[in-house]
Amino acid sequence: MAALVSAVVGCGTPEAPAEPDPAPEAAPPPPTVDEAWSTPLPQLRAAVERLAAAETIEEPAAAREAAGLARVLSVRDPEGGWTDRAREWLAAAAEDRERDGACAAALALARLEARDASSPRAAYLVAFRASLRFASSDRDCARAAEAMLPTLSPWRPSEAELAAIRADPDAPGDPGADPLAAWAADNAAAEAATLEALLVYGHDDEGGGASVRVVLSFDSVVAYEHGEAPAEAGRPRQTWLQLATCAPGEGVARELPVDAGGLARVRVEPQGGATRVSFELADDARFSSFVLPDPFRIVLDVEVGAPRADGPVEVIVLDPGHGGDDFGARAFGLRESDLTLDIAQRVRTLLRRRMPGVRVINTREEDVLVSLEARSALANAVDADLFMSIHLNAADEPVSRGGVTTFVLDTSDDAQAARLAARENRTSVAQVSSLERLLASLHRADQVEASRALAEHVHESTLAAGRRTLPSLHDRGVRSALFYVLVGARMPAVLLEASFLSMEDEADALRTSAYRQALAEGIAEGVARWADR
Repeated sequence: MAALVSAVVGCGTPEAPAEPDPAPEAAPPPPTVDEAWSTPLPQLRAAVERLAAAETIEEPAAAREAAGLARVLSVRDPEGGWTDRAREWLAAAAEDRERDGACAAALALARLEARDASSPRAAYLVAFRASLRFASSDRDCARAAEAMLPTLSPWRPSEAELAAIRADPDAPGDPGADPLAAWAADNAAAEAATLEALLVYGHDDEGGGASVRVVLSFDSVVAYEHGEAPAEAGRPRQTWLQLATCAPGEGVARELPVDAGGLARVRVEPQGGATRVSFELADDARFSSFVLPDPFRIVLDVEVGAPRADGPVEVIVLDPGHGGDDFGARAFGLRESDLTLDIAQRVRTLLRRRMPGVRVINTREEDVLVSLEARSALANAVDADLFMSIHLNAADEPVSRGGVTTFVLDTSDDAQAARLAARENRTSVAQVSSLERLLASLHRADQVEASRALAEHVHESTLAAGRRTLPSLHDRGVRSALFYVLVGARMPAVLLEASFLSMEDEADALRTSAYRQALAEGIAEGVARWADR
């Protein structure tokens, strides 16, 4: 029976051959640069990603095509890092000077640096190197690179840098170059600068000594180099700033003892037309630096001890915006600096009641001017667990609604946020835009995440509390922008615009103690909720 069954089974109608799988649909060709402006954004991203993933991306023609589309994306999707990616593709395509089109890729890279990355100094270096590297293999292109140099001459690098390229045009550039120093070199004034002041924050009794901030203030932007020297032969470990074409002002001390935060001493040494500022460091000290424009400042933060770790909230720093001669926004007879001080003092009282074991410090107690860099320096010095700068918004242009906005330090393509940041920073929108990505990168990813969580709690509670008095109070959301007061803060840090001073209904509410108290209660509630998370 088993054999019979087997035979019957084996005698069925033969199966038809399987249909072959249909050929995969070919991906559409990438759009041209002109078409890219109207191509749907997801489709454009996908096209560029396909080009980037292809094995031919290092071919100069493919790299230039991908970079051209990335330039469009850098405008349409400004937080996508497309300019940096285009730079990488073009640099790789230009690496082999024997490859057809390599010089054209180098020219495209120089144009990208000058036009899209706003770094004409970097563009000069790329064009100068290309004019030498391709002089024998692609003479016409090398001449085109050389023809770019007169236009870029205001940002000509130092002779030492150019001499190094002449000695070996194929040597790669310095991957560890400081982009902030490069920005300063690009924007340096033609005439000699003066070091007008050297201030140290965080080395007094209030600071506690775990962290110090040194601020060098100048009358114009100065090119500089930042280096480090190890301890040897009785000389302590040092980091130094070599300031080109700069002289110290009469009131600047040539030697300043600090003895806090891992910084022992600062020395200012004129050297002909230049100046070297040296910082004597403890062996275990950590340091970082950044620049702020208008007026130009170089900021050096030094700290000792273990890096910050998550833990219970023990210290809170509140920063009432503006003060002294800096009134902030003014409208309907009110001054932002007065109102922020009142609100911050109310918040401190509420937090001390609700969190009795927590130390709450205000950056100012009266109507005095405190520099932007000094505010977050205080928070660093006292090892604060959160930093909040309290402000009131205003509009330079007509707006239909005011409301509450809470900001974290990060990149943004929001034009209104850029204008607001420029006003709070006391600088121009152009300066905010050109430095934004560099300074925002000083915030670690985990710090941005913690700051955004703090912002969400504070924003929600402040809005709800304000609406108890002013039901029409608008929700402007949690957003990103570059506020100098947040730069360099080592802890979660946010800036709150608690209401719109230039909206009449909100200004009328701000005149009342009840509304200011409601806002303070909302801020304190948000902070407490975040601390209890």
